[in-house]
Amino acid sequence: MKKIVSLLLFLILFNTGFSQEAFFYNIDQPDKEIVLPDILKEASGLTDIDSSHVALVQDEIGSIFIYNFQKESIIAEHKFAKKGDFEGLTFTGHSMYILRSDGWLFEWVDFSINTNSGKKNNYKLQLLTSDNEGLGYDSKNNRLLIAAKNKPSEKENKLYRYIYEFDLITKKLNNTPVYALDINKLENFAQNNNIKLNGRTKKGKLIKFNFLPASIAVHPKTEDIYIISAANYLITVVNPKGDVIHMEPLNKELFPQAEGITFLKNGTMIIANEAAGKKPTLLFFTMR
Repeated sequence: MKKIVSLLLFLILFNTGFSQEAFFYNIDQPDKEIVLPDILKEASGLTDIDSSHVALVQDEIGSIFIYNFQKESIIAEHKFAKKGDFEGLTFTGHSMYILRSDGWLFEWVDFSINTNSGKKNNYKLQLLTSDNEGLGYDSKNNRLLIAAKNKPSEKENKLYRYIYEFDLITKKLNNTPVYALDINKLENFAQNNNIKLNGRTKKGKLIKFNFLPASIAVHPKTEDIYIISAANYLITVVNPKGDVIHMEPLNKELFPQAEGITFLKNGTMIIANEAAGKKPTLLFFTMR
């Protein structure tokens, strides 16, 4: 009888989207850790370029920094704009895109790590949110995913966090968010899977669950979407349908302020930390 009850409980949890699926990384033990130069102490965006290079954007500096993680050094700095709150960065293989938090999207066509050549375009996106930080390339659907950090402006949707899509063929934003993540469902998922959340303190009060997406990336092998919320030290994994399939808490010591995530083609996950009173870092996790 106990076995039957346990089986029924498992099926209920599975069918209601409360059970965890596999996670392919040992998040508490990076395979490699690099301390970044101080110029990248507020590295707010990260993207992969190739098997040796990543690009980072520094909050408030309109430059793209090319970093060789094999040699552990900055090899180039490319200016694209004046000062601003730059948060998201992603490379499509030929074009680089940079997201400013207020919804301005910068496109650098035919981007090269070696030169400053290439056409530049700017797009003012009509987003329903005022603070937007995550930017990731979805190659299968030829689109950019944009994760909003704050709540939408409509009162009836205050409990959601939006993810938008920008079509790379039409160069237009889909006015309807492609994903709307329900905060209550996210919290229930964490509770049902006994995930210990690391909250922040605000005005002397501990905020246990404060999902504020800071970075987003699509896994090159599974096509799942990885979202980092630095505010509550959490990675949330969503499948292409928008279902939450996994959550992974981040150790505060190892991830003082995780602001960037990207993947190499072989599945290696890279996470960038702002300094947050320490040193900025790049952490590498091999896919198991």
